[in-house]
Amino acid sequence: MFITLAACNGTAPKRKAFTNLEIADSAYEQGRWVEAEQHYHAITEIAPNDFYAWFRLGNSRLHQANIEAAIHAYESSLQRDPRQPKPHHNLAEAYLMKAHQSLQRAQSLAEESSYERLAIESKLKKLREIIYKPISDIPSPAKGLIRY
Repeated sequence: MFITLAACNGTAPKRKAFTNLEIADSAYEQGRWVEAEQHYHAITEIAPNDFYAWFRLGNSRLHQANIEAAIHAYESSLQRDPRQPKPHHNLAEAYLMKAHQSLQRAQSLAEESSYERLAIESKLKKLREIIYKPISDIPSPAKGLIRY
């Protein structure tokens, strides 16, 4: 984030981005996902090449079960820095959650005791064992740096 913000013209955008970052990180740490999402989104508009803001935006959205929007944010994070393992991990988690939703829908449509229903239920059980665990995170690059 520091490199990205250094590329912003003038100090006002940098100050605004850091202010948003502090507010976003605080909301994020307290589990206020809607507020965190709003501020991380604002950072992506000020510093669109910042992988961290996109990553945390994805996490904020995933915590709200907004899977499609989380996928978009993780992919945007990876476009900025594809070497980061945590956005890859959380992107996979989001796709697994999407698969789980689809299997739940299939389960509701399958006939009771049918082969399809049994196969779907088996897959759902396996998916439940590997998803809905804590998502990976990256510590804030500004933690402890912003003082008022």
